[in-house]
Amino acid sequence: HSLECLVVDGDSKLCKAVIDHGKRISCSYLIEDSYLSEQICANISYKQISRAVLITDNSVLKSESNQEISVLTIPPSDGQNAVYVTELCSSTMTCMKSTLVHLTCSSCKATAKEDLE
Repeated sequence: HSLECLVVDGDSKLCKAVIDHGKRISCSYLIEDSYLSEQICANISYKQISRAVLITDNSVLKSESNQEISVLTIPPSDGQNAVYVTELCSSTMTCMKSTLVHLTCSSCKATAKEDLE
C-alpha cells in the first residue's frame, strides 16, 4: 500500500518520518522500491544506488578453484564513486553452475550503466 505522507524537515530537506494508516513512524531513511513522482522528489533530498546483477561462466578473479566467493571494492576514478562487487559461486546456492556477480555504487550519473562501467 502507499504511504499517506512523508514528513520532511524544511531546512535540511531530509525525511524525518512517514505517516502510515494514521500513525507517525520516525525514520532517518526511506527506501522505496517503486516509482517516486517528480513532485515528491522535488521536495526532499535523496540518494540513489546503482546496481547490476550479472550471471557469468567465470570468476572475476583468476583462481584454480571454481568455488569462489569474492568481495571487492573498485576504487573511485574520474569523478565516479567506488563500486562494490560481491561474487558468489554456484556452491553458495545463488545460481546454477555459474557465478553470480552483484555490483553496487552510489549513483552520480544518469544511468546505472554509466555508474558501473
